[in-house]
Amino acid sequence: MAWNYDELIDSILENYQDYKNEEMMSSKEAIARTFYDFEGLMNRSETDKALINVVYGEILLTLPRVLYTVKNNLSKRLSELDFNLIEQEQKLTTEQYSDLFNRKNFVLQELENKMLDYYPRVCWYYGELTNEVNVFFNQIYEENVLPDEIFSSVFQRFERDCKNTLSEKIIVYTTLAENLLNQRLPKIDGLKLIKQELQQFNIADIFEEQLLEKEKLELEMRIKKVLSRLS
Repeated sequence: MAWNYDELIDSILENYQDYKNEEMMSSKEAIARTFYDFEGLMNRSETDKALINVVYGEILLTLPRVLYTVKNNLSKRLSELDFNLIEQEQKLTTEQYSDLFNRKNFVLQELENKMLDYYPRVCWYYGELTNEVNVFFNQIYEENVLPDEIFSSVFQRFERDCKNTLSEKIIVYTTLAENLLNQRLPKIDGLKLIKQELQQFNIADIFEEQLLEKEKLELEMRIKKVLSRLS
């Protein structure tokens, strides 16, 4: 049953990418949903448990930060894996067994060096969301639609995220305004709404949310520049 090794890995990765690309979720939400989908399969065997946790850990390592409770729980599960039992189950070839063992050790080691996240809510990271808005804006802009349609399309795409945390809302507003101004589209009605929201915003309002201090400072500077260009 050696084919299960690559098949399960591919299935986990595809599931994660589908949440990101098809459901348009943040990485943090996509990985949480993916692990939930596969968590029940860990009861099938020690091999399945090891594979799911290792791939889950490898995806986590691609994120800017890892929630401290997730890091602690995953490190515990990886450390407690019984590789003697995995060998006895004979579901892996010798090469796959060695590969899985090495990947487990790598994830454990790298988790110790990972920056920790202390905000438990699933949400976008600062740079991730900024980039996502930029990419989506460029896709819409290249379709040569009307400026007001660009505005409404971006808001529709990120409406759910804007309702999640104030940080996400302000990042979306600021990034959208930057793109509209950079493309010399300053006269659309939507920018009046953005200007009003940014004028009312105080960086202290997101004190307990997901952004790092340096990210808050950068966002604050971006807002000031946008408001200056809109005045």
